[in-house]
Amino acid sequence: MANQTGPAGGQPPALERRLATIMMADVVGYSRMMGEAEERTIEILRGHRQVFDQLLAQHRGRVFNTAGDAILAEFPSAVEAVRCATEIQTALRTRNDHLPPEQRMLFRIGINLGDVIVQGSDLLGDGVNVAARIQTVAEPGGVCVSGSVYDQIQNKLSLQFRQLGEKSFKNISQPVRTFSIVEGEGAARTPAWRRRAGKGVLAGVAAVIALAAVGAGYWQYREHEARIAEEARAADAKRQADAASREAALQTELKASRDALARAEANKQKAEQERASAEAAQREAKLQADLKLAKDAQQRAEANEKRADEAREASAVALKAAQTSAKKTPEPRAAPPQGTQVALAAPAATASGGIQRFDGVYKGRMCNFAGTDRERCWPTTLTVEGGTVSSEWPSRFDGKPSHAKGKFAPDGKLTVGLDGYNAQGGPLHGMLVGSWDSDKISASGAWRNNVAVNGNWTRQ
Repeated sequence: MANQTGPAGGQPPALERRLATIMMADVVGYSRMMGEAEERTIEILRGHRQVFDQLLAQHRGRVFNTAGDAILAEFPSAVEAVRCATEIQTALRTRNDHLPPEQRMLFRIGINLGDVIVQGSDLLGDGVNVAARIQTVAEPGGVCVSGSVYDQIQNKLSLQFRQLGEKSFKNISQPVRTFSIVEGEGAARTPAWRRRAGKGVLAGVAAVIALAAVGAGYWQYREHEARIAEEARAADAKRQADAASREAALQTELKASRDALARAEANKQKAEQERASAEAAQREAKLQADLKLAKDAQQRAEANEKRADEAREASAVALKAAQTSAKKTPEPRAAPPQGTQVALAAPAATASGGIQRFDGVYKGRMCNFAGTDRERCWPTTLTVEGGTVSSEWPSRFDGKPSHAKGKFAPDGKLTVGLDGYNAQGGPLHGMLVGSWDSDKISASGAWRNNVAVNGNWTRQ
């Protein structure tokens, strides 16, 4: 038997095929007999089936399918199949001789040798279909064989055949050479009841009236036989139509099963793709979240570094200012003689004006210098209070505010830190160093992206 386990990859197993001799037997006028007497017809068929089963066993035949009155059997030998068929027809004629004419059950038998498909205990394929079609052209109580069977059995059995030529059958792509067995073991002899009827007719030839009666009965019989034959053909056509309908239904079910399997495979692939996409999206989201955390940490580190730089620069400026102030402090003078009147000098801070002398509002502008032909300026206002400098102006990016914060040293030196945005809208820091002179402030420096910047302001 073929391996029932599909090969790797889920492919279906290969179909098992073999060469076999198929015999198809079908009752003539079965539908009419069932319509007249169902139970009696079934009893007669049951008795005929016993004959079939006994002879099939003797000739190593195997019934692989039945459908009502139809019997499908398989033989390992074409010779055994034909011998079994002729013996069956001979035995059934003997049974029918003991039955009334209306109860006699005749079979048509067709035999074909061909390639078949094995499906469990059943057989399928053209090898079976050809046998089924050949039996439709057999005479009631007769046997027809295909050319493939004839080629195997000629000169092996004492039978005579009549060539029916190449027959074209429904749903069979190629014409089939067909032969009918007419003599020998399987010849369809005249039934005994007809022989007895013939003898009765010959015995009554002397009586003209009896002969006329027999003639009338004969024509009635012929009409009855013609009606039976017509009903048989109609029943055969109906069986063929039913078989075609069943075959179409099976093909439809097979297609539906294949379509359902294809849809299941497509849904499985789609689900796997969606799962892979979801996992990729989760990984991407996690990476984006990690990247944002890293950027936030970098920004906090830069902000802390900036504040540290500003504090360090402010400390350096304050230290320098303290050192300068210490150098300018005058040496203490000797106390004047007792009784001498000395005018009190103004405090040093008052004399020099102190840090507060820089306080006020200064208007001017700042400019970036990315090259000789890339100068960009914008108006700014500095507010100085207690020596602390601050300014705010709208940037080019969605109106986000930029800032400047710094401090004057007592000697007028100015240090200012800048917070702005680069061309991509990201944060950008810078530094200005300048001085105060006669109500004017000038400063220059650079952003951290090495773009030079300066500014000039005048107190209002």
